[in-house]
Amino acid sequence: MRKSFKVAPGVRVTASKRGLSSSFGPRAARVHVSNRGVGVSSGVGPVSTYTRFGTAQRRSPRSGGSRASSGPTKVSIAAHERELKAAQREADIDKVATLEKSLVGVHRESFPKAERAVLPQPDPVDPAPVQDALEKEAGIPALVSGLGGGDAPPVAPDPEPVDRYRLMREFRKRRREGIPFWQLRAQIEAAREADREAEEASEKEAEERRTAQAVAQVELDRRWDELQRARATVAERLPLEIAAEKGRRDAARAEEQQVLDAAWAKLQANDPEVTLPALEEAFADNEAPAAAIDCEGDQTTVVMQFSGPEAIVPERKPARTPTGKRTLKKRTKTEINALYLEALGSNVLATVKEAFAVAPGTEVVQILAIRRETDGKRSGELTAIYVGEFDRAGYEGASGSREPARALVDATESQLSLKGKTAQVAPLDLKESPDLQALLGELDASLASA
Repeated sequence: MRKSFKVAPGVRVTASKRGLSSSFGPRAARVHVSNRGVGVSSGVGPVSTYTRFGTAQRRSPRSGGSRASSGPTKVSIAAHERELKAAQREADIDKVATLEKSLVGVHRESFPKAERAVLPQPDPVDPAPVQDALEKEAGIPALVSGLGGGDAPPVAPDPEPVDRYRLMREFRKRRREGIPFWQLRAQIEAAREADREAEEASEKEAEERRTAQAVAQVELDRRWDELQRARATVAERLPLEIAAEKGRRDAARAEEQQVLDAAWAKLQANDPEVTLPALEEAFADNEAPAAAIDCEGDQTTVVMQFSGPEAIVPERKPARTPTGKRTLKKRTKTEINALYLEALGSNVLATVKEAFAVAPGTEVVQILAIRRETDGKRSGELTAIYVGEFDRAGYEGASGSREPARALVDATESQLSLKGKTAQVAPLDLKESPDLQALLGELDASLASA
């Protein structure tokens, strides 16, 4: 019977009749160790190959000597497994340490401050498209095509010379029709008359061709003059059209800049119309979801939703054994609550820091931290766990604090309830704050319908 056990991620030990074997690594390059030697298998898709690097030498029946093996022993396999477990333990410790550091370091993140947006100058006007449009409007492409390029004044081609001999043959043939061939004198007289008529016809046709050439030249000259006038018109209008296009671009930029300047003025005045959308966009990627819900004067109210300690605080913490080795030790309730409070403070400070960066007209941020309870009698209830006000001047000293929980307590109008000896962050009692109680009810209804 063969049994296989997974002892760590990527590490598997197999027991069979042939002995104990172990394998580790990905399928593309997996190492196998057994009493028969060491081998490497690789596989991609349905194809797999195996290569053995060493085999155990069995005792020769003739020599009678002791049994020797060049492969790994059970002891070496166990040692290798211990190394793998130790490496995995170190990785787990590093992971917990990194998570713990990230929980209390959110407020050290930097946020770019809002600045007045200034549009760049419009791109220079490219005259080529403007000129092309003007030339099409003036009919220049058609004129150029009709004139064979339009680079030089066109000249009508010389007329082809009249074929006098063809005419003579045609006229002689007509004159000799009906005259018998034996009447030589009549034949000669007809030929003379035909040649005379052919000469007259030749002169007439040559004159007609010369006349046609002159007429064609007149038409070409007219088209050439029309082309030159059109080109002159385009050359005259081109700088005016370029200037007009530049003016349109400058006007469009000025109009857009005016809109941006108006928005910037509203942002500096902490106008809710501009400030709330800007903060909504800024808070969209926050680890702890936040939303600005009101702006009044120079004060902005922000709600931040935070998770319970069981969701974010790791149960174990990095520690050292009596011999100095790194290990993970279970946290006490006091330690869990202390780390949770620091994480809450770090996220509150980060949210306030971002609000001051995005909203230059905000001088005071009133923040309300809420939490959905997950255990106890209030399980499922939305509660308030912190209320505080931070002014811009006082916040600068707390934004990089190494003790973000202290900043929560030092804030103006702060409300924070720490319960029992373990200092557990508990829901606030809002009986004396009807406005906050009403706001919490509205938030609960809003989140429930979302």
